[in-house]
Amino acid sequence: MNVEIDNTNTVIKTFANTVENAVDNIVKMASVDKLFNIINEQTKQEWEFNEDIKVLRELRLKLPENLDMTFGIKED
Repeated sequence: MNVEIDNTNTVIKTFANTVENAVDNIVKMASVDKLFNIINEQTKQEWEFNEDIKVLRELRLKLPENLDMTFGIKED
C-alpha cells in the first residue's frame, strides 16, 4: 500500500483477505492520512485511490467495535 504518513509518502504492508479489508485496516491506522494505491503482491492487481481517509476514519469511529462490516470497491 502506498500511503501518506506525516506528509511523507510511505509503503506499508497489511494482510487482508480482500481489498476492502485492506482499506479497513488502513482506516484503522491513525497515523495514515491518505491512501494512494493498493497492490496485491501475489496477483499484482492494483487499485488506485488517491484519497484522504480522514472522513472514512471519522465514520468508522462512530460504529461499534464488534460490528462486522462488508462493503465492495467499484471496479471500472
